[in-house]
Amino acid sequence: MRPPNDARVQLLAELADETRYAVLERLEQGPASASELAERLDVSPTRLANHLRRLRDAGLVAVSHQGRLALYELAEPGLREIFSMLNGLRGAPPRTGRPAHVAATCYDHLAGQIGVALMDHLVQSQALQARDGEGELKLGPEAAGRFAKLGVELSTKPARRTLAFSCMDPRIGRPHLGGQLGAQLAASLRQKGWVKPTAQPRRLELTPAGNKALHRLGIRLEAAADHGGS
Repeated sequence: MRPPNDARVQLLAELADETRYAVLERLEQGPASASELAERLDVSPTRLANHLRRLRDAGLVAVSHQGRLALYELAEPGLREIFSMLNGLRGAPPRTGRPAHVAATCYDHLAGQIGVALMDHLVQSQALQARDGEGELKLGPEAAGRFAKLGVELSTKPARRTLAFSCMDPRIGRPHLGGQLGAQLAASLRQKGWVKPTAQPRRLELTPAGNKALHRLGIRLEAAADHGGS
């Protein structure tokens, strides 16, 4: 039996509160002031202050100051991984009714049609395989070759973060690749010029060069004609 003061149990207890979890989800998007959080979550400043104190005591959020303004932000980068895995655990969510973007980011990995299509490609080509556990993935026999074609070099050193897992895409209702390999894949495609940032947060544009490269891999996106512009 684990002792009652197990830090992991305490962490889960903090995440189990609806308001505190909502605070962390908002801060995943970037820093925010207490007043912004209170308005966004529709809670009183007094009640929110208590939740923020508990999150700070648990080491989940940090606060910095810009003049008189106090800004809260996530203190532990690994929380992004937890959010992604929790989204995968809840199963396929209902589609939002909004069209799926051709290319976007989810945390630091690829989402949208391109993210889902690449996930399908890697699984079908046996570069990735499901492993015991909810949504977690392991390298398959074709991993080295398939990832190399995407500009991702597989490390032989143990990683601090989860190597790979299925992260559910809410607009499509199917998973894209999360974890360390998901982040490496997103970085590689940006470096190759296959995707590029847009003026809209978390939105990416699929370039003509990227569209051609995907075709060479046998990947054709539903809305690739607009190159991710909508």
